[in-house]
Formats: sequence, structure tokens, C-alpha cells
Amino acid sequence: MRKKLGKSTDKRDGIVKKSMDVLKKSSENEKRKKDMRKLEKKSRPKGYRAKKLGAFTFWMLFLFMLLIVFVNIFSSSGNSNASDKTESLQVNKALAAEGVEFSKDFVSEYFTWNIGDEDREQRVEKLSYYLPKEINAQAVIADKQWKSTIAREDIILKEVEDMADNRARITFQVKIHFENFAAGQEKKEDDKKSGKVIPEKIETVKYISVPIFYDDEKRRFAVYELPSFTYLDEQKIDESIESETEGLKPIKDGSTQNVRAFMETFFEAYANDSRDKLTYIIDDPQHQNGLNQTMSFVGLKNTEIFEGKKANEKIVKTDVVLAEPKTGIEFTSTYILVLAEREMRYTVLFVNNKQYIDELKDKEIANVEKEMDMEGEKDNQE
Repeated sequence: MRKKLGKSTDKRDGIVKKSMDVLKKSSENEKRKKDMRKLEKKSRPKGYRAKKLGAFTFWMLFLFMLLIVFVNIFSSSGNSNASDKTESLQVNKALAAEGVEFSKDFVSEYFTWNIGDEDREQRVEKLSYYLPKEINAQAVIADKQWKSTIAREDIILKEVEDMADNRARITFQVKIHFENFAAGQEKKEDDKKSGKVIPEKIETVKYISVPIFYDDEKRRFAVYELPSFTYLDEQKIDESIESETEGLKPIKDGSTQNVRAFMETFFEAYANDSRDKLTYIIDDPQHQNGLNQTMSFVGLKNTEIFEGKKANEKIVKTDVVLAEPKTGIEFTSTYILVLAEREMRYTVLFVNNKQYIDELKDKEIANVEKEMDMEGEKDNQE
């Protein structure tokens, strides 16, 4: 029993001794490291810390200045891009539809007057809403024999010229009606049998250019100068204009019979059916109302069928004869449809959609260019 106790005590003492040795060595190592640090500090030249601090400060300042430069570059480029965008977004408001309507209203007032001083005062008042005060009086015609009238439908827009700075020149063709009652009075005296005074009437066509300005601050239009007469040499359109389907690949196989039969059925429904029914055969949301029985379907003429973007898609250009229901008067209209064949039946994807055709043409051009590039590479290899 004593032997066993002695052995365990010896083991414990050995472990303790080893632990003390480890602690002693670690303390000696720490002491040695401290001594090395002290020697290193002593061996450093004077101003070492100052140099270190100076180098650190220099690099910090350098990085800070570099950051400022980058911020200025990107901010200035951003501002310039923003200013470019704002400049590009600036629209000449004088060219807007409201500007054209304002000019048309002015022309209507400008060519409408009666004879007499009272009417002249009224015209000065009316034109003051269009013209600056200093030129208003000059615009009022003071003719004592002829009165003038103009119908709004006889004021036809012909040209819009962008003058920049919210200014534009709007040119109209106008048909003016003049009447001279003084000449009619003379005729009455010559013809005593007639009890009515028939005025002398003249109808004339002119071209007039109206300079208008949009005031951003006051948010209104104005005719900033007196209108000027001009002339446009209008000619008949003799030459033909390229059709949207020009250059597409035509289809002339047996499938055209089914397409033509569908077109007859479709336009019959397009003229007469309600929106609820048309949604089953028309995907294009802009045309799902159809004609809502405002026109009657008569027939088709000059139907042409072309390949679409996909194998199951076709483009159909056709002239549709429609009749006005109450009078029976017939009109011919051109429609371009994009059809898709789904589950053995056709659906109308688009009605008069130019974007689809343009994308198809761009795709075909890209394919041709790709084939030419491949042929060129093949020739170079040979």
C-alpha cells in the first residue's frame, strides 16, 4: 500500500516539475523578447519615429487627394451627362399640337370681320389675346366695303418650321370668303324689279405663315409678329411610295387557301362581333373592339401573304372593301395583319403593326450579312 502511494506521489511531483520548467522557459523567452525590443529601440537612429509618422501622413494625404480627384471627375462627368440629357429633353413647345391649334384660332379671328367702327373695336379686343399690344392695331383691317369670313375647316395645316427657343412658324392654306354689299346696292338700283340686295362675293385661297412663341413663365402662346403671306408650290404625288411589306418573302404554297378563307371569316367578325368574341381571335389589345358595327364587310381584294418571324407566323396584306351601313357607300381600306397558327387555327397577333415588320426586316438583313461574312471567311481559307 505504501509503495503504491509513493509511486503516485513521484508521478505528481514529476508533472509539477515539468510544468514549472515550461513556465520558466516561457518567462525566459518573454524576457529575451523584451531585451531584443530594447536593443532594437536603442539601435534605431534619431528621428525614426518622426520619419515613420511622416511617411504615414504623406500616404494618407496622397490617398485623400486622389479620392477628391476621382470624385470631382465622376461628378463633373455625371453633371455634364445630366445637363446633356436635360438639353436633349428640352422640347420646343411651340411645335406642340396646342401651338398649332392656337395658331389656327388666330387665323380664324384674323380673317373674320364686318364693316363698321364698332366691329373694329371688337376685333382689337379679340386679337389682343393673340398679339402684343404694339402690333395689335396694325393687324386689324379697316376696310369699309368688304367683309370677310372663314370656316375653320378651310384652315389647313401645311408646314411647321422649328425656330428654336420655343418659337415656330406655322403655315396654313386658307380659303377666305369676301362679300361687298356696296356693289350689291348698286346692282339693286339698276334692277328695280329685285327686292333683295345680292352682295358681290369672292372666294380666294392664300397661304399664311404665323410666327408663334410659347412663354414658359406665363405658360401661354403668343403671335409675336404679324403673320406673313407666302406660297407653297404643291404638286400631285405621281411617284409610288414603297410599301411596308416591300422586300418580304412571299408565300405561294397550298397554305394560302386556308389563310384567305380565314381572312374572310375574320373581317366579317371584325366588322360585326363584340369585344368579348373578338378576344378569342385577336391578341392585339388595341384592336379587340373591332369596328363595332360602324362599317359593314363587303369583301377582300389584292391579298398578299408573306413569311413571318417564326415558322408558324404569316404576314397578310389585303385591301378590305367596307360599306357605310346607312348609305351603302363603299370604301377600300388596306390592312396588314400578323397571323399565328395555333392548334390548327389562326389567331391575329397584330393589326397594322409596323414594328413587327421592321424587326423582321432587320433580322433578315442580319442573316444575309452573317452569310456573306461566312462566305468571305471560307474564301480566305481556300
